Amino acid sequence: MRTHIPSGAALAVLTCAAALLVSPAAVLAAEVVCHPNYDFCVEVDGKYPQDARFFTSETRGKFYVDIPSKSSGLLIDLPARRAIAVPATNVKSDPANGSVQVNDTVPATAAAYALSIEGPVLRFQTDATKVRVLKVLDRPPVVGPISFDDLIADRMEYREGMKQYVPEKVAIEAIKSTKKKIEIEAYFATWCPHCKMYMPKLLEVLKLASNPNIKLSLVGVPKNFGTEKGPWEGKGFSTIPAIMVKYEGKEITRLATHEGAIPETELAGIISALN
Repeated sequence: MRTHIPSGAALAVLTCAAALLVSPAAVLAAEVVCHPNYDFCVEVDGKYPQDARFFTSETRGKFYVDIPSKSSGLLIDLPARRAIAVPATNVKSDPANGSVQVNDTVPATAAAYALSIEGPVLRFQTDATKVRVLKVLDRPPVVGPISFDDLIADRMEYREGMKQYVPEKVAIEAIKSTKKKIEIEAYFATWCPHCKMYMPKLLEVLKLASNPNIKLSLVGVPKNFGTEKGPWEGKGFSTIPAIMVKYEGKEITRLATHEGAIPETELAGIISALN
């Protein structure tokens, strides 16, 4: 019987990996159904390829690492503490939900690599590649100004969050049609879990509106932004994300960023008040 490991449990799986070190007999499966988990990222030789993804599976103790630039994927077997090279022919993708089905019946001669577990980090080295799986919030942070395109290219969790957000159409049309010159300054942190939840919503709204009259400035802040010098100084915020809305060069308000905030509705309301 397969045990489903929900996305939210993956952090506990990696943080307390020893709890999954069950006997090999308990994890045998011919087909391993895996779902992408964007709370984690894959570092390859010190870099973060855009298309490298980490998957949690419906089979206890097994995970999948997909690195398309390499010749084979890697099935993580926690109980055996190894990463096994899986030929592309053993992997079937489902474009509808991004999942993959991995046939773990690989030849006895398939390459296998020793796996080390360091807190919430999985680490192994293939014949030519060093790989780490870690929480996205633990990646080196974006600090300073960054463009919209560079941010979403760098952060898969933001790209996927944008895909999952469906803004209100009426509000988007109001934002799209305004002729008011508006500036939005967004101060956020890629190490901040609340920013990870909110920022993709705002980015998707502005992407769909695609209004040249609305200028967006993105600034990543470090963990000690309260004491470290940078473009966030003197902006009058102590929590993030801080989203400032300016009109005619002056700040007129700040968007709410609480968990239930709906950025498109609030921004459309601000635009309406300016008319």
